[in-house]
Parts: sequence; C-alpha cells; structure tokens
Amino acid sequence: MGPRTSELGPGFSALLTASFVTNLGDGLRLAALPLLAVTLTSSPLAVSGVTAAQFLPWTTFALVGGVLVDRLDRRRLILTTQTWRAAVMALLAIGIVTGNVEIWHLFVVAYVITVGEILVDPSVVATLPKLVRPVDLDRANSRITSVETVTNDFAGGPVGALTFGVTPWLPFALDAASYLGSTVPFRRLPTIEPTPAGPAAADRPPLRVEIGEGLRWIRDHPFLRPLTVGIAVFHLGTAGAFSLLVLLVTDVLDGSGFVFGVVLAAAAVGATGSSLLAPRLSDRVGRRVVVTGAAVAAAVTVLASGLAPNLWFLVAVWALNGAAGGVLLSIGRGFVQRHTPNDRLGRTAIASRSITRTSFVVGALLAGTVADASSVRWSFVVAGSLHLVGALLLWRSFRSGAA
Repeated sequence: MGPRTSELGPGFSALLTASFVTNLGDGLRLAALPLLAVTLTSSPLAVSGVTAAQFLPWTTFALVGGVLVDRLDRRRLILTTQTWRAAVMALLAIGIVTGNVEIWHLFVVAYVITVGEILVDPSVVATLPKLVRPVDLDRANSRITSVETVTNDFAGGPVGALTFGVTPWLPFALDAASYLGSTVPFRRLPTIEPTPAGPAAADRPPLRVEIGEGLRWIRDHPFLRPLTVGIAVFHLGTAGAFSLLVLLVTDVLDGSGFVFGVVLAAAAVGATGSSLLAPRLSDRVGRRVVVTGAAVAAAVTVLASGLAPNLWFLVAVWALNGAAGGVLLSIGRGFVQRHTPNDRLGRTAIASRSITRTSFVVGALLAGTVADASSVRWSFVVAGSLHLVGALLLWRSFRSGAA
C-alpha cells in the first residue's frame, strides 16, 4: 500500500492543496467556456477554435516559458502568475455582466489563461521531484492527477454548467476566486532554487540556447523522442473529441448545458479511480502494456461516442474514456521526470508539452473542419482513428527498453 499524502511531506501536502483549489476553478471554466461559445456562434469550426486558442500558447510561447521556469524562483513565479490569471477571469465575468463579450474575446481569454498554465504547471512538475523521493513519483503524480480530475471534471464540470445556467458570469468569477485562493497554499511551498549548483546568472548561456536545450534533449533521447511523437498523434484525436463534445451533447443529442457537465463528471469518475490504480497496474504488468492499453481503450470510447444513440450511452462511454485518460496522465507524467536532469526539467517538460499540445491546436481545427464539411459525429470517428494510430506509436516507443 502506498504512502499517505501526509507521509509524502508537508511540501507535497501544500502542493496538493493548491492544486485542488486552482483546479476546481479550472473545472468551472472548462465547462462554462464551451457553453458560452455556443451562445455566441453556431459554427463548429468557431467552437473548436476556442479549444485551439487554449492550446496555441504551447506553440508560440511555451519554449520561452520553459526557460523562465528553470531560471526563476518557481514559488514566486507561481504566485505572480496565479494573481494575474485571477484578474483576467474577473474581467471576463465583468464583460459578460455588461454584455460586451464576443466570440473572439473567448479566443483571447483562452490563450492568455494558458500562458499562465505554461508557467505554473511545469513549475509544479519541476518542483515535485524536490518534494518526494524518486520511488514515490508515480504515487505522488497519481494523487495530483486524482485531485485534478475530481476538481476539473467531477466537481467543476457539473457546478460550472449549473452556475452558468443560473447566470453566465458566475462560473468565471468563481474561477477568478480560485486562482487567487490557491496562492495561500502555494505560499507554503519551500523556496527551491531551480539550479542551486548551476552557473551564476551572468554565466548562463543566451536565452535562445537554453530554449533549444529542452527540444534537443527530447530529440536525442532514445525513449522520449518516439514517446513524444506517439503522444502528439494520440492528442490529435483527444483535441478533436474534446473540442466538439459540447456540440455532440447540446446539438446532436439535444442535451442541456447541465447534461454537458454530467458527461464531464462521468469522465472524472472514471479518471479518479484509474489514476489511483495505475501505479499498481504498471508495477504488475509494466508501463508499456498499461499505457498502450489505455490508449486503445480511449480510441474505442471516442469512436463509440460518435455513434452514441442517446445521452445515457454517452455518459457511460465518457466514464470509460476518463478512466483511460486517468491512466495515461498519471503514468505518463513520470517519464520526463525520470529521464531528465532537474536543472533542465522545466524547459524539457515545456518542450514535451509544446510538441504534444501543438497537436491539440491542429486536432481541434481538424475536427471543426470535418464537422463543418460533414457532421459532428464524423469528427469523432476521425478522432478515434487518430487515437488508434497514436496507440500503435506508443507501443513502438517502448522498444528501446529505457522506460
């Protein structure tokens, strides 16, 4: 039996609490933002464009952000970023109240909030190995993943949809409060210098050199390179399914906004349980079998979603999809942490995400284009097919034996 959260240390407990608070607000926004988008436009491509904008910073800003994570005090960076993210969401809430929101405003908000994610999430990833023992990384990551899924989807999804139905500005105001509230536990994190034994700031290489180090580390690594390619292809399908799920629920199956939140909650139920079981499964049958099997399961559920005859079927299928995603997230996080020195972990984690999240932009726009040209259901068929290709590439990536 794995260690309790308290046994992983006070630093990890603070990190987990902060993750709970901020991800609860994220869950409200992730449910409410697509619902707000469908009130402003009827175009599937425009709706999927909100998802594309959400992941675009990983292409345009991420590599610079990775260097900042490795150069700056990560605790201070997190606190500053969470504060201005709160201000952005408060401005969106005010815009909704005053009736001054258009679809392009959602593109801007989605983009800016993700810029903050680029600074905060890799800071957390890079800090975690300093808070727990290497042997506890899978368990620590699984607990963080469990908290994220419970708050993002299980709690945040239905509450975000419900509060949006009450008054559209409320979930965004609550999201702003969560960002600000998360700074309290984040302040309890120890100050950890990113490179305590590294060169003095004056002796650091130029910014452009450090930006490329994360990419080069992945490119030259015998395991991380093919793994990253497999994840990128897999996420082409993830983005396609996620970006148009709101239209599948509300337009194709005639569900309400609250039902959309219930679908997200079903995914969280599956993800919560599977993320906690994933470390035991990987210990028993190996990471290759667990990761590839979860990718295939995700493909089957996305294909089934495109064929869903009713909302109850979709809820059940999306619970299974969440279970597959929980396994992939909790186990997949540890690969970069294990295979990268801590003094370059921030920019390597960013480089990995910039590659895989760029595929989210492409996948979302591809899904919107397919839906505009044919139907929302066909976009899910395409997304599931991309999942299957990604699963094959993930299986092949483990051939190096370095996992």
